[in-house]
Order: sequence, then structure tokens, then C-alpha cells
Amino acid sequence: MQTSYKLFIFSILLMNILTLSSCGNYAEKTHESWVTPPPGAVYDDSTIFARITQAVQSDPILQGTNVEIKVNDGSVVLSGTVKNEDQLTRVNMHTWIVDGVKKVDNQIVKK
Repeated sequence: MQTSYKLFIFSILLMNILTLSSCGNYAEKTHESWVTPPPGAVYDDSTIFARITQAVQSDPILQGTNVEIKVNDGSVVLSGTVKNEDQLTRVNMHTWIVDGVKKVDNQIVKK
């Protein structure tokens, strides 16, 4: 029984290896009618900054917070202070919702 189980496992592994090795170069197998899709929208740092700032400033729950926003190549650094965990979460949420944000480093502290 043990030998047949090992043989079964070996055959499954062998089939997987053979299947994966036949996956070659996809570019050669692409149909000639395939067209490269147009690039997606590109967002500059000033647009990202403006959208995050507008979202944070217009949120009534975030009134009275001291949040500084810095954007560099889609990476956002948040710093400053908030009163509670809810405000911290909302600032983070508003930041991630903005199109073009690639990374968020949330350094905000609660008072």
C-alpha cells in the first residue's frame, strides 16, 4: 500500500512538472490580432496631494486634526496628530481611496 501511494504522488508531481514546463514563452503564442492595451491613467503628485487634502479637510470627523501630507512618486507620508483611533483610520482611508496612491506611510500619532 505504501509503495502505491508513493507511486501515485510521484506521478502527480511528474504531471505537474510536465504541464508547467510546456508553458514556454507566451509572447510567441499570442495571436497576431492582439493589441497592447493603452496605458492607464497617470496621476501626478500634486493631483494626489490635492485630492487627499480636499478629502481630509471636508470630512467633519477630522476637524481639529493636525495632519501633514507629503507625496513623492505616488508614495504618501502622513504625519501629525489626531484625537482618536477613528480619526486615524479615516485619514488612512481617505488616502488609500485616491487614485494614483501606491504606498502610504502613516506616521500620525494620537494625542
